[in-house]
Amino acid sequence: MLVQVHIRERLRPFVPQPVIDARRAVIRGVRRARDEWPMVALQLGSLGGLDRASRRMLVRRVLAVHDHVECTHTHGEMARIIKEICAIPDDLSGCIVEAGCFKGGSTAKLSIAAAAVGRRLVVFDPFDGFPVSDDSLGVTIFGDRVNFDEGRYSGRLSEVCFNVDAWGDLDVCEIMPGQFEITMPRFVRPIAVGFIDVDLATSMRTCLECLYPHLIPGGVLFIHDGHRPLCIEVMRDQRVWQRIGRSRPVITDLGTEKLVAIRRPFNPFET
Repeated sequence: MLVQVHIRERLRPFVPQPVIDARRAVIRGVRRARDEWPMVALQLGSLGGLDRASRRMLVRRVLAVHDHVECTHTHGEMARIIKEICAIPDDLSGCIVEAGCFKGGSTAKLSIAAAAVGRRLVVFDPFDGFPVSDDSLGVTIFGDRVNFDEGRYSGRLSEVCFNVDAWGDLDVCEIMPGQFEITMPRFVRPIAVGFIDVDLATSMRTCLECLYPHLIPGGVLFIHDGHRPLCIEVMRDQRVWQRIGRSRPVITDLGTEKLVAIRRPFNPFET
């Protein structure tokens, strides 16, 4: 490998710039195609009751959001959530819920999927970044050390609304600004699919305690904090589930992936 790199560097001055630029363009194209494949798979496969043209338009709009709004999730992660939204049976009630929307990239994408299946999207966010917290986030399961400052990773309400209006479907959205512990306890509507990306253990606890009880049987909460040790502790904490009044459900990929899923079981005897 070192010999190949050395030869490449020696030959570089003799390679015409257009050839170098073309090679770089090909590499960028291959990488983009690889990253976007989960979305392409959505378009090619079945997606609820959407026909081919509707699938193609949905995927095209979602990719446009990713190009124009800063996002912290991958195409594969969002494709998984969108597929779940589109699979909700028409005869089941339930809205889509998001907690933590950053710049509105995920909100715009979720709004596109929600509109495609005739659902409402309820968005919770303080819109002022991370609150002051004693949480020591330490190192993620991937070995990354993360420290959050107050106000970091914030998106202003006006900024989020602008991005969703420009690239998503603002008409299906209901925005709930404010700290989670204030806004979420008032929420009592059935939830079909949720997406939680709040980073802090304290916020994670609030989201689980306030949202999971309203999840319909068979509904799923996707959580984008499955790589943060303190958030993992909250999801595993039996005391949290006791306060919720439910047995701790299966949490898919917890401790191994960033995006984890909590599906409420179809169990009439669930406590």
